[in-house]
Amino acid sequence: MQNHPTADEIYDKLRIDYRRLSLGTVYRNLNLFAQKGDIRKVSVPGSGDRFDFRLDRHEHMLCRKCGRVFDVNVEVDIKLKEAEAVVDGYTLIMHGVCSGCGTATSEAATKIIERPLECP
Repeated sequence: MQNHPTADEIYDKLRIDYRRLSLGTVYRNLNLFAQKGDIRKVSVPGSGDRFDFRLDRHEHMLCRKCGRVFDVNVEVDIKLKEAEAVVDGYTLIMHGVCSGCGTATSEAATKIIERPLECP
């Protein structure tokens, strides 16, 4: 899935068929599904949480022009300098411009992402 919807976007779609549905119910259920591992919650700084239905290992990119969050397959090798640290997870969100919005201006993103990203 290329679109990583917010709880509000999911609510708006469901509300068409389920008029009595509350936004709180959508938030509670999405968070419950994320806690159970049925979906992934993608926290985007400065924006609402997004939800991802793809559970395999992958990272995300946020297009700074259109605001969409995209799946990105990258290899990440983390080496901790602090031996005392215990890491049980991490979140990596790359920032750039998708090919639908224009040429990426971030050289780092271009080097990591070997193919251009496209808006769905």
